[in-house]
Amino acid sequence: MKPLVIYGAGGLGQLVLDILIQTRRHQPVAFLDSDPARHGTTFEGLPVLGGMDALPALRARGVDRAVVAIGVSRERVAVAEELARRGMKLASAIHPLATIAPSARLGRHLIVGARALVCVHAEIDDHAVILSGAIVEHDNRIGTGAFLQPAVRLAGGVRVGALAWLGIGACVIPYRSVGTGATVEPGAVVIRDVLAGERVGGVPATRAVTRRSRFQAERVPAPVASQRRSVPVE
Repeated sequence: MKPLVIYGAGGLGQLVLDILIQTRRHQPVAFLDSDPARHGTTFEGLPVLGGMDALPALRARGVDRAVVAIGVSRERVAVAEELARRGMKLASAIHPLATIAPSARLGRHLIVGARALVCVHAEIDDHAVILSGAIVEHDNRIGTGAFLQPAVRLAGGVRVGALAWLGIGACVIPYRSVGTGATVEPGAVVIRDVLAGERVGGVPATRAVTRRSRFQAERVPAPVASQRRSVPVE
């Protein structure tokens, strides 16, 4: 197995670590994180070595692959592109229980969770995240850095723009589009096109009147040091 680092010592990083352990194609050796408070700690049994500053030492050890596990799409894409610029190879983390049609086209550096379904002739662009149980039906196009939360359901012919975010359980009827940077709130049912940068919610989905989703919980900081046992990787 090829050694690899995960950039992002948080909830998405935990998910990526689990996927990589189950696929057994890469050996996670460490986390990186942009938060200096995490540097020098352990997370999920692995050391948090630093941020971008840790790359030269890692590359000297032969570690030249990475997955970026940051929940904010714009930041995830920016960090991934910077890692690539510095010579790191970007890997995908695709759960072995995900189902992907042979005719689907997959970009680079994807995160795909368990029981996700990517159907015939679907296209997934670089840096996208498709979490557990999401359905990407036939002829869908998912843009760069788009984020589909668990159980999102996209009917046939849907277009999701770059950096769009769809909340847990959101649905989109056939041949509708969700524009670049748009937000679809959890449980919403989209029956009309969503404009770029627009936030919609409800059944049927309409434009949200507030800038902040009423479903968006306050972020609880992840512990800077995990006491969990190390997970063996062979």
